Amino acid sequence: MKKFLITLAKISISLLIIGWLFWSAIKGEDQRKAFFEMLAQPKRWDLLGIGLVLVLVAILFTLLRWCYLVRAVGIEFPLRDGLRIGFLGYLFNLAPMGIVGGDLLKAVMLARERPGNRAKALASVVVDRIVGLYVLFLVASGGVLLNGFWTSANPQVHVVRTAVLAVTAVSTVGIVILLIPGVLEGRWLIALARSPKIGPAVDSLLVALRIYRSDRFVLVLSCLLTVPVHGLLALAVLSFARGLRFTDVPWMDYLSIYSVSGILSTIPLPAGPMETGVVFLYRIAWLKANLLEGAAAVATANQQGLILALTYRLGSILIAPVGVVYYFLGGRREVAEVMHDEEAEEGDLRS
Repeated sequence: MKKFLITLAKISISLLIIGWLFWSAIKGEDQRKAFFEMLAQPKRWDLLGIGLVLVLVAILFTLLRWCYLVRAVGIEFPLRDGLRIGFLGYLFNLAPMGIVGGDLLKAVMLARERPGNRAKALASVVVDRIVGLYVLFLVASGGVLLNGFWTSANPQVHVVRTAVLAVTAVSTVGIVILLIPGVLEGRWLIALARSPKIGPAVDSLLVALRIYRSDRFVLVLSCLLTVPVHGLLALAVLSFARGLRFTDVPWMDYLSIYSVSGILSTIPLPAGPMETGVVFLYRIAWLKANLLEGAAAVATANQQGLILALTYRLGSILIAPVGVVYYFLGGRREVAEVMHDEEAEEGDLRS
């Protein structure tokens, strides 16, 4: 019941955020008319298709990175298995089902298919997520420094860019410290791993870092494999915008629009944070590019940003059928067993 209420709360919050974005874009009669006219205008379907392909290729890069991390700890893992489990995980991350999220599903399925490697399987997923998020912060920092967002006088932009640069700097220092021999075996970390509330999460993270700490080249190469992922997704957002015939925002600004919005998308909600980031950053870039102010200009920028955000979300959803195919072609029973085992394990922990 608790899980159901949490899921219901997340969906409700997401719907409220999306509803607020729509209200901000079409709250007046003139704005509603302009919004639907904007939706109805001719599209560049070739560019929209290219954007979808770029999203798919970016996802394939993430699965290749995970396969590499799995093999780096000595687990035999053919690419076909990585694609099968990876796309199932993508499906479950996109549309949460029960208590099993996509990352947990990947770790458990890998551990079930490669007995005796549960810790390594979990470590590969944890490190894969850390690498992806860390490089995303690096890309976001690069975007902030390379485009005009750094010089913007907008106080909200100032908060965003300061937060991005600060988290990137702190996380870089933290990662370097944690990779120093002996640090991960410190008493305070061991005590933290034994705490009742956050202990299991901390312990999983420590296990993952200890496994990969001995070969820093693996971590470096994983980071390098992640750069094309975020570059392709930024290009996908740009391609979607051009396909919608939104041409006012310079191409370089999409690096920040995608990356900062991508950071917000890590908030555990089905939808909302990413769309909010796209609308906010697109509005700033659009107003800067057109040298405009006032309610009418803000409304136009909000409308374009919202349509772009929803198009990007739709592009991500259109990749999900790959996971659906794997699910019905052979993964349905295995996924059901994983979900049953994890639910039973959670019940045992509660009792």
